[in-house]
Amino acid sequence: MVGVTLRKTARHARHAALAELRAIGGLNWFAKSEWRRKRLLILCYHGLSLQDEHEWHPELFVTGAFLRRRFEIIRDSGYVVLPLGKAVARLRGGTLPSRSVVITFDDGAYNFIAAAAPLLEEFGFPATVYMSTYHCIHQRPILRLTLSYLLWRARLEVLDPSLFAGQKYPAALNDDTQREKLVAELLTEARVLSNDHEAQLAWLGQLAVRLGIDWENIVKSRILHLMTPEEVIDIARRGFDVQLHTHRHRTPRERSAFCSEVVENRRILEKLTGRPAVHFCYPSGGHDPPFLPWLRDLRVETATTCEPGLARADHNPLLLPRYVDTMAQSEVMFESWLSGAAGVLSLKNK
Repeated sequence: MVGVTLRKTARHARHAALAELRAIGGLNWFAKSEWRRKRLLILCYHGLSLQDEHEWHPELFVTGAFLRRRFEIIRDSGYVVLPLGKAVARLRGGTLPSRSVVITFDDGAYNFIAAAAPLLEEFGFPATVYMSTYHCIHQRPILRLTLSYLLWRARLEVLDPSLFAGQKYPAALNDDTQREKLVAELLTEARVLSNDHEAQLAWLGQLAVRLGIDWENIVKSRILHLMTPEEVIDIARRGFDVQLHTHRHRTPRERSAFCSEVVENRRILEKLTGRPAVHFCYPSGGHDPPFLPWLRDLRVETATTCEPGLARADHNPLLLPRYVDTMAQSEVMFESWLSGAAGVLSLKNK
């Protein structure tokens, strides 16, 4: 408890310092400095909320209004948004423009083509989509996310214990920890239930009905789907960069299994886009030292993490940092990362 309190106090103090720095024009000084020109900020987003997903999972989903405001700040503050490959090449070559930024989206959710792509096109910003391919080819809601969302939607209900016959599940879902514990238990049940994904989908639908949730709306709205192959072709045609994120959104710790994930991911993406897939993003940001030589052997040129920081020319190209922007991040914090000031205070860019 003391440790949590100290961390909160430190965050508040850091935020106050950055707000004061902005008030006296310090962020602009950082943004136009030679120090910042030698560094690249890679922004990370996941999903754009189409309904209430940002209320359920604000670490994964932002609203359209939130993202629009972020883009306005980037544009109005004079930042230059570059394609990922070009930006990294110019960083390493020492020719990066002042105030350079890259925008990335992880996973390849349907909401990218439905909401994010039109917004990016309106502002004229390029972006890279790190695309997992299994749920692109096999179109159905993602099992774990769907379970979590369904139970969140039922969080205000006191459930009849008989709802989960024969199981000792909690009857109240308003506690985040208990609810996620139940998600894990139901996930195990669903996977043991059958390797037949259609059977799993039917099981999810039955669960939704028992919870009193409109399952048909969830499926039709595709709020928990990835883009289809045809939609991937479309965004590539429109100029968006589609890159590697493994086939099944997993990074096995065994070489052949890891490489198979990347090879299959690349095969599908290159067939759809007609372009080389040489940039990689670690699913959930998890990276281990053995992954690096495996990726080099697979001719992967860059790989991004979820470690906060600005990329420098001397960074390992397979361990590039990113700033993960979420609904919890204030405008002051966002502007501070754009300018580079937050990177200095975080001691990530010595």
